Amino acid sequence: MSMETAAPPALDLGGVTVTWLEDIGAMSFAAADLLPEDRDGAGTDLELTFGGYLIATGTENVLVDAGVGDGKARSRPGWDHRSANALPRALERAGVAPADVGTVHLTHLHADHVGWCTRRDGDSWTPVFPRARHQVLAAELRWAGEGVARDPGFLYGSYEDSVRPLVPHGLLDAVDDGHRPAGPIEVRAVPGHTPGSSVVIVRGTRDTAVLSGDLIHHPRQFAGPLVCSRFCVDRAASARVRREVLGWVAEHDAVLMPAHFGWGRVAAEGDRFRYRPIPR
Repeated sequence: MSMETAAPPALDLGGVTVTWLEDIGAMSFAAADLLPEDRDGAGTDLELTFGGYLIATGTENVLVDAGVGDGKARSRPGWDHRSANALPRALERAGVAPADVGTVHLTHLHADHVGWCTRRDGDSWTPVFPRARHQVLAAELRWAGEGVARDPGFLYGSYEDSVRPLVPHGLLDAVDDGHRPAGPIEVRAVPGHTPGSSVVIVRGTRDTAVLSGDLIHHPRQFAGPLVCSRFCVDRAASARVRREVLGWVAEHDAVLMPAHFGWGRVAAEGDRFRYRPIPR
């Protein structure tokens, strides 16, 4: 079975399933550019993937993050004016149509997490998920709005082409810490990477998963949890919440589902952590 027809990787937590929807496969980034504080990694390249997670409860479909998207003007090579239609195809292979998605939760508003909220329709941008409530923490919306007011190109322009177009359709909601998009799904604030960053906790009958957004970018940060990416707005806060969340995941033997590498379990080892990937 080819990758074009195979079902995307999924993890059954018991009564709720989380599926990885890949938008872009492995892209290489210079370690010195992505994790400038990681002196031991200098001179190496780090691979990241991009996409989103589909949470299926049996009655509701919730998408967490929306990848890079297609047709968007981006200054980063590999993101600019893509035409792969990858995430929607992965969603289709998971057996879900865009109109069947009831909620899109955005862990934050960086360009690689909001791209498939909209697609070009003539001279305008139209929602990809026409019935979905698109939710983001209120603090994130305030921060993004203030940034765009100062610089229209803020966030690679993704607010203007992927977030603001949702407003006239009445599809954009500001939510608070502790919000529940569906029964087993809880949103928790983790300010640091951005002021309104969040993680999503999914509780099944057999297992719990934490969809961590950009709380952690690469496995190198398990051994050095104080190391931040160059994209973190508040590095001290980012390091603090990363240690807190990884500690919680380890204590509860939950599955960590990062935005940019494969899922797995976490073990605490003193002031650092060890990652045990789960094949997907």
